[in-house]
This record gives sequence, structure tokens and C-alpha cells, in this order.
Amino acid sequence: MDWLVFSLISRVFWAGDNIVDKLLIGKYIKNPYILTLLGGITPLIISIFIFLLYKLEWIGLIPTIVIFLAGIIQTIAVFAFYKALAKEEVSRVIPLFQLTPVFVLILSAIFLKENLAINQYIGFILILFGGSFISLKRIEGVLKLREAFGWMILSSSIYAIQAIMIKSLYVNYSYLDLTFYHGIGIFIPTFALLTFSSKSRSSFIKEFSNLNITGWLIVGLAAIFIAGAYISGLWAFRTGSASLISVLRGFQSIFVFIFSLVLSIWLPKILKEELTSGALLVKVIAISLMLIGLFFIA
Repeated sequence: MDWLVFSLISRVFWAGDNIVDKLLIGKYIKNPYILTLLGGITPLIISIFIFLLYKLEWIGLIPTIVIFLAGIIQTIAVFAFYKALAKEEVSRVIPLFQLTPVFVLILSAIFLKENLAINQYIGFILILFGGSFISLKRIEGVLKLREAFGWMILSSSIYAIQAIMIKSLYVNYSYLDLTFYHGIGIFIPTFALLTFSSKSRSSFIKEFSNLNITGWLIVGLAAIFIAGAYISGLWAFRTGSASLISVLRGFQSIFVFIFSLVLSIWLPKILKEELTSGALLVKVIAISLMLIGLFFIA
């Protein structure tokens, strides 16, 4: 069950990155697309360390192309998510990320021949429902999304395809070899944008040249969280079911809530979480459902 532990650890790191992103956007980095470019640099650094400390082996042309593509399309998924945020309120967009586990469940059954046990299906449903529930501030209008709904379908489906691609490789090839190539793949869009797009390059330079010491420390913290999430998440794919790993992303909302709650109590000037009795009740119910679902899976 090490896949379960590392998958949850990955969600803890991603939740930490979400909190840091909230602190960065608006106050330190005005353009959220710059964070997408930053997300492409961190895996490259990991790939460099792997190259320096580990003797890489050639995994073959087709696997290399597949793992490169798995990294490249991640940037497209992030871009689609930001486009959806530009069209609709975040409270209406985030719950649609729960479409990803559904897509993964279908694709893993078709391409990976993964079949879950009855108790795992029950856990899957409970976690999926709880993850959707905890993400909702209000549910009115979710089904009325127009262009934003299309962007989230694109983002969720790409993340699902990426999960299938990664899982198909990590069960057959070395973790470090694949992680090296995957990190390069994630960096390719960032490299292309910074090299061939003068607008992206100038925005990137402008944002980071205006950062003060605090801003740089927060950026460094974000990079650490991304690295931790990246390494632990990929390790989970070695032995875990793609569909179960995907649905566990719902726990990210729990960890975001916990981090936000702690900051709201101890550092309310930095981040404020909604602490009304109604909001807390909804989140307690959602967390309970997801923990019961985790019990069924484990």
C-alpha cells in the first residue's frame, strides 16, 4: 500500500502549493500564467539532479516519446484550467476537476485493463462525492457553465490521459529514468514559450525582476512543494491503480482546508478561511465521507 501513502503525500504537497499560489498571485506575481512557466522549471531541476547523480539508461524511442508527451500535455491542461478561471468564478470551476477521476476510471478499464474490487468502487464513489462536496461554496449554476465548462472538460480529460500514459510506463521501466524524461517533457513548453514568445519572455522577466526577498522566498517554497508533489505522485504510479490514485486528488481539498484553517487562526492577515458553522459542517461531512472511502480502498 505504499502507493496510497505516496499518493496522499503528493496531495499534501499540492495543497501546500495551492496555498502558496494564493499568496503569490496578486501580491507578488500579477500574471498567473507565470506560475505555469515556473511549474515547468522545477521538474527540469529534478531531471538535472537525476542526470548528475544517476546513470541513466535508454528506455527506447516509443517510451521516450510517450513520456515526453505526458509532460508536454500537462501544460495544456494547466492552461485550460486558467482559461476556465477567466470565464467563471473559482467556486464553479474547481468542482469540475472531479471529472478527472471519472475519465481515468473509464480509460484505465479500456487501456490498462484495471478492474477494481467492489469495496474499492465504493471507496471511489465516496471519495469522489466528498471531494466534489468539499469544493463547493454554492452549487447553483454549475451545470449552466458554457465556455468554461468546455475548458474544464479539456483540462480534466488531458489529466486523465496523462495518468494513463504515466501508469502504462511506470510499471515497466525504471522510476528514475522515466522521471528524468518526464521532467524534460514538462519543461519543453516552458522552454518554447520563453525562447520563441517575446511576450511570454518579457512578462516572465518583468515579474521576477520586481520580486522582493519575501517574494523570492515564497517562490522557493512553491518550488519545494511542486518538487515534493511531483516526486511522490510519480512514485505512487509504480504500484497503484491509476483510477484510485486519481480519485485521491480529492483529498487535496481537505489539506487545503486544514492549511487555510491554521493560517486563518494563527496568521489571519495572510489568509482568511470561511469559518461559519454552515461552512464547517459541510466540510466535516465531506471529510468524513472521504475518510470512509479511504477505509474501503485500504
